[in-house]
Amino acid sequence: MTKDVRMLKALADETRLRLLLLLKRRELFVCQLMAITGISQPLVSHSLALLKREGLLDSRRSGKQVFYRLKPEPPLAAAVLGVLKARPAAEGHFARDRESLELFCRRFQRGRANCNMGMVKEFMEFRNKNPRKGASNGKTGQERVH
Repeated sequence: MTKDVRMLKALADETRLRLLLLLKRRELFVCQLMAITGISQPLVSHSLALLKREGLLDSRRSGKQVFYRLKPEPPLAAAVLGVLKARPAAEGHFARDRESLELFCRRFQRGRANCNMGMVKEFMEFRNKNPRKGASNGKTGQERVH
């Protein structure tokens, strides 16, 4: 299988696209991605591993946390992400994720470098009790956080 085909397969998944678009905005670690998207830890970790294997992500360890960031994008990935970024701002999960990222960093993270399951659950409960007008509820079939 060619590298382009493998990359397109990696990009052909909504969960992985959501993670990439968030990582395009800033460096994040698994716990933060779980809180922002409402996706389970195994699915986030598996998706990040696949994206890293395809050369789309870099990572660095800081204590117990592994931070992920988007690598300079190959032209094919840049084209796909560019199309998604150009879509209307109120576009489903992608818009909800952008709002959740800003809210999580501003209200819950408050500059702390650590994140734990208590913080994830607290944020998800807050987000579900205080939905934004016109935004989806962020559920992706992965409603439980383990």
